[in-house]
Amino acid sequence: MAEPIKKTDIVKRLVADGDMKKALSIVKGFRLGITKAQHNAMTKAYECMVHPDFYTSIGTDIPTAIQEGITVLTELYG
Repeated sequence: MAEPIKKTDIVKRLVADGDMKKALSIVKGFRLGITKAQHNAMTKAYECMVHPDFYTSIGTDIPTAIQEGITVLTELYG
């Protein structure tokens, strides 16, 4: 029987394929092996992609928040 595919392996493949939104949607549920700051940056990046109007309304710089999350994502899983 084959080993189950780990979520981290899926995330690594998505990052390699350039599908950052899908990768971020998975890692926002991760807790182990990452700091709170890393988790928050990746979660905020995903949320800014999905709900940009809300984050703009509360004064978030959307491109910067997304780039910060993607930077953390690629450092960890790229």
